[in-house]
Amino acid sequence: KRGEGGAENGEDGKTETIKSACRYIYCLRDKTRRGYYLQPTSLPGPNPNCFVCRNAVVSLALNTSEWTLGMLIDRVLKRELGFQEPTIEVGGDIVYEEGEDVDPSEWSANLTKRLVDLPGGGVGHGGSMTVEDFTQDLEAEIAVSHQDVWMVKDDDGNERADDREEVDRFKLGGKKPEVSAAALAESNADGGGADASKEGGGR
Repeated sequence: KRGEGGAENGEDGKTETIKSACRYIYCLRDKTRRGYYLQPTSLPGPNPNCFVCRNAVVSLALNTSEWTLGMLIDRVLKRELGFQEPTIEVGGDIVYEEGEDVDPSEWSANLTKRLVDLPGGGVGHGGSMTVEDFTQDLEAEIAVSHQDVWMVKDDDGNERADDREEVDRFKLGGKKPEVSAAALAESNADGGGADASKEGGGR
């Protein structure tokens, strides 16, 4: 039986994680003293300084037919996920980029485009985009789902249509990206002090 976080519940009812339940198996050229050619060993934990281990997968629900790229950058990527100078890739094509050597006018036309109309095939229901920030050594894969009906509960617990502005109607899930320790230390040394642990979320 599967528990929370992809863990398995064993026969004794205790939760087993992938790390505790699985093993690396080495095939040895020479047998051990006990006559074995296969040597199991425990899985190592994720390395917090490893770029690949830190990659985050974020789920994002919003109205892909109403949200523009500019809305996404300002409201979600920068305010909620902490990106400072995002580079966004859709379908293998870069659709937006920031940085010292980047000409803003090169990407300004995409800011007003709806997500479904972006180059690279657009981003609709079931689509995804890759966001990187080289100034913070930060990267996330964002899995997008389309949602155009939003409900909220009033003080009496009754559901009603959400009448907030479109830019406030979204929902984030999954693991948020984290700035590497090296990038954070460099930022603090430069006096930037970027807040990589900013928390927040759409409702």
